[in-house]
Amino acid sequence: MINGIKVKRPEKQDLANDIADSLQIVRPRVSSGASVDSMFLEEVYQAITGHPSAAKGAYRTVEAVLDALGLSYDAFWDTSESSPTGGSTVTTRAYSRIRTGITKIPRCFILNVTDAPAGAKWETTHESSYHYDETVSGRLPLNDAGPGSRVIYYSTSKSKKNPMHFNACAEIDYVAGGWSGPWATDLKDYREFPAPVPSKDVTIEGWNRQNAITEIKWETYVELVGAGGLSATHETHAGSTPDPTDSVDDPGGSQVARKAINAFAGSDDPAPLDVPSLPTKVGTSTLPTPPSYIETPEGVQTTRGTYLPSLTSNPGENKLAEHRAVDLATLALTKAGWTLHRDCQSDGVGYDLDFLKNGEHLHVEVKGIKASKLTFNLTPKEYWRAETDDRWVVVAVTNVLAPTPEVHLLTRDRVVAANRVVTGFRLIL
Repeated sequence: MINGIKVKRPEKQDLANDIADSLQIVRPRVSSGASVDSMFLEEVYQAITGHPSAAKGAYRTVEAVLDALGLSYDAFWDTSESSPTGGSTVTTRAYSRIRTGITKIPRCFILNVTDAPAGAKWETTHESSYHYDETVSGRLPLNDAGPGSRVIYYSTSKSKKNPMHFNACAEIDYVAGGWSGPWATDLKDYREFPAPVPSKDVTIEGWNRQNAITEIKWETYVELVGAGGLSATHETHAGSTPDPTDSVDDPGGSQVARKAINAFAGSDDPAPLDVPSLPTKVGTSTLPTPPSYIETPEGVQTTRGTYLPSLTSNPGENKLAEHRAVDLATLALTKAGWTLHRDCQSDGVGYDLDFLKNGEHLHVEVKGIKASKLTFNLTPKEYWRAETDDRWVVVAVTNVLAPTPEVHLLTRDRVVAANRVVTGFRLIL
């Protein structure tokens, strides 16, 4: 017999308290209107990274925290930034994503499904998506939880196949829609149970089988998946220091990037990007120091090295961010009188764009950065350009997926003088 309980929808204060307890920092003050003290997110960032965020305002700070966890900031769900009225609101969903990112324990749900005609309106492709509207019970916790949550499929009594059985599991990649329905969840990693679990073998306190969506604990999810003949997996390095070599799955990252570009690109209006006198010489670069680590009861901790956010393993998201950065860089330089002479992104020359003005070339390497901090990777060829090419610069676009991105021009002397962090070793045997 599997025993569990229905999870009560956590409020913003509950989530913030869990975050504070996990990081061993002071719980935040919460106003009568359920607003969390604005300094709390900065304290969270510093507890994760060991450094101040330098972010300005609530939007940029929550963006920095999510970026530190390898997660994309969603201006449509995580804050009120994309709303015309603004208000600097950080949503319950943002706190839920942060808690999951820190604890590595996803939120979990039972989804009622049926192959009966009555359910055909919503559930024609429930292996890849799940649809619901304002009439569906349990929608609010699922919207709060968002990407990365796990789901168990329960076939209702009217189903033709395996009625009243738990029969599959999946992960939520994104929840499409807004503050009002209808909504559609994009699902991935759908797996049918080799041995569907009959509901008579499961007792979940507080579960109303008429409710379409019910939140359960991770432990209950694991038991159900195991009883169905599969294994449940998730990241288990909670308590470990975020590491520049970590590659983090960023569920929904591509959808966030695509939505941001479609919504914001048409109104992009960066200031002209003035190019200063370019240096003819640069200093000697310092040798990079690899990080070192120790084992602790809480996990692996960094003892030496500069903090970098975890890398997202979502190539589609990274590509879309880079596309927007290239568009913004081109627009800002064009406003300053430069003409795009050649797009070199596929040429392997150590820069992306070649601009021309008054007979002078400008070799531009473009970097799209999701947060506010100027942190990015260079290839050996790009770094060689920084050391040797008098006409080479970096144009870095921070907050590249937010409504208000910022465009920065970095001359090569700044690049060569910057602190370099070792993120891996390539071995030849």
